[in-house]
Amino acid sequence: MAAERCVLCGAHIADGSQMCRACMDKYSPAAVLETEQELRDIAQVLKITASTDRNIKESMEAILWIADSLGRNGNGR
Repeated sequence: MAAERCVLCGAHIADGSQMCRACMDKYSPAAVLETEQELRDIAQVLKITASTDRNIKESMEAILWIADSLGRNGNGR
């Protein structure tokens, strides 16, 4: 009999489950709401820079890139 696998990432899971614990945590309603809020925040920042000169736009992009990098490395929270 074939081992059960997560429908999202393919990791081995317990019989009767459809998702592994990592995917359940990643795609839980709370995680999705947090991601949606982050996207709204980014949209707000981009609106601020919509009619500004190139220098400010590039600076804001750099700040967003740094924030994203810190978040992925676990240093931003």
